[in-house]
Amino acid sequence: MESPAGLGSTVVVGTYDGGLLGFALEDGSQSFGYAAHTGCVKAVHCSKAGKLASGATDHSIRLFDLSRGVELGELQEHEDSVSSLQYWGETSLVTGSSDGQIIVWRCGDYEVLLKFRGHKGAVNCLAVHSSGRMMASAGRDGRIQLWDLTRGTSAAHLESKETIDALEWSPSGKQIAALSAGELQVVNLDGCKVATFRDPSSSGLMRVSLVAVVFLAEDVVALGDGKGDVRILARNDDELFTEACQLPVEQATPGASTSRGRVKVLALAGRDRLIVGMSSGCVEIWRYPRKKMDSGKKPAASDFTRLQTVDTKCRLTCLAVWTAGQAGQVDAAAPQEPGRPGSVGGKKRKKKQT
Repeated sequence: MESPAGLGSTVVVGTYDGGLLGFALEDGSQSFGYAAHTGCVKAVHCSKAGKLASGATDHSIRLFDLSRGVELGELQEHEDSVSSLQYWGETSLVTGSSDGQIIVWRCGDYEVLLKFRGHKGAVNCLAVHSSGRMMASAGRDGRIQLWDLTRGTSAAHLESKETIDALEWSPSGKQIAALSAGELQVVNLDGCKVATFRDPSSSGLMRVSLVAVVFLAEDVVALGDGKGDVRILARNDDELFTEACQLPVEQATPGASTSRGRVKVLALAGRDRLIVGMSSGCVEIWRYPRKKMDSGKKPAASDFTRLQTVDTKCRLTCLAVWTAGQAGQVDAAAPQEPGRPGSVGGKKRKKKQT
């Protein structure tokens, strides 16, 4: 793996055949391509300092340093596919798996700090709160579990009628979005008020699956679906989100395929970039007016400008963004060390030394 040249943002794409690919956000030039896994890559995430972790169906977690362009090693603790993972600051890596376990690792030596098993089946997704003190996870059992990372214990749980496939904290950390194939739920933790969105035109055999979500502002979210559309939703009241607009779609040229694939992932870069990853392998870079989103004014399709589309020519499964120069921020809290209440030691792990 080569270090991305120069400063700026790097988009990292995980692929169906186990590869990792990186390209520059500014001009789409490829910076690296690497066959990291023997199975489908299910999740990737970057820390602010440029540490990259990827998890796959081969049960492994691979570690890299994007700033230096080197491989750091491999973690083998899960007994099934690694379905989700996230760095918190520079101190911890959290991973979830189809084996039902969630593991908190200490960055540096990658020792296991905590293990959680709160789902009756596979863990689909997880999201660490910006404070580092709390985490949410969702599994195939329909449960949304909240964890206290400072104590290593369960804090609360919510039940959903549908399986939750994505979790996302709002910018303030006071709300969490829980997305299933048929419904978006935005839960305000102060009083547990829930605002929802369901596609009014989707029903029965014609139902369009909702697959990806990201907050553009506290009360504005982008929502990707199985047709390849990205909807912009705004809060209508305490109990309802409504569709304000959709991202414009370019008309296909004569003779070209009209299929854009399905939206696989939505991500943010900087303060005004929305990244849309499609199953076709195309990655769209959009600019949007952050100040307007924060102001509470209704979003419009004309607010969004497509800057470029990068065709990775691969079957995209997941995506993450790293911006050089973000390191150096102080973490507010960290999960507990092994041996304190709630921590569980792990098996031997393989870590490549550099």
